[in-house]
Amino acid sequence: MSFCTHFLLAFALSFIGSLPFGMINMATAYTAIQKGMRHALALAAGAASVELVQVFIALKFSWLFSENPLIEKAFQIIATALFFAAAIFFIFFAKTKPTANEPDVYYSRRGYFVKGALISSLNLMVIPYWIFYGTLLSANNLLVKDNAHVAVFSIGTMFGTFSLLSLYALLGDKILRKSEKFTDWANKSIGLLLAGFGIYQIFQLLAGGK
Repeated sequence: MSFCTHFLLAFALSFIGSLPFGMINMATAYTAIQKGMRHALALAAGAASVELVQVFIALKFSWLFSENPLIEKAFQIIATALFFAAAIFFIFFAKTKPTANEPDVYYSRRGYFVKGALISSLNLMVIPYWIFYGTLLSANNLLVKDNAHVAVFSIGTMFGTFSLLSLYALLGDKILRKSEKFTDWANKSIGLLLAGFGIYQIFQLLAGGK
């Protein structure tokens, strides 16, 4: 697997995973509307920078799972079930209403960078999310376990997150005015993608059992 492949795979997973409304993308959209693009991009950069570190740590932990064949096999079975469960949730049950607007507080661009970093740090699901994907990718030989490839993968997630947040900033007003429709589309798209991962995992398990 090349560095370019690692970067693009990480970029895609991070971009798609950041699509549904959450604290950081909603804060980015509101900041763009209220304070302008420069402040919104500073906030996005802060959030993406923290995710780079979180992903690197998560991928290192994922090796603990993938290095044991029995744990790896069990994880693949659990992953398959979780993919389908998550797909059902996103397609049929995920909420479509965005969070409420934040108070009008002034920050400098550096302050918005710090604010983005803090909000991203409070997202406790990032590390388990990337441990999950790291283990899955390693089990399917899609992630090379050395520092250079892991670093490139982590950088890819940073750029994927930053690109998605920049899109929220650029289209903030339009997205928020059509928030429910947009979120419904994003949730269904992610649900279908997760279902696809689940089907792929079934084929991998069947192939491994032969």
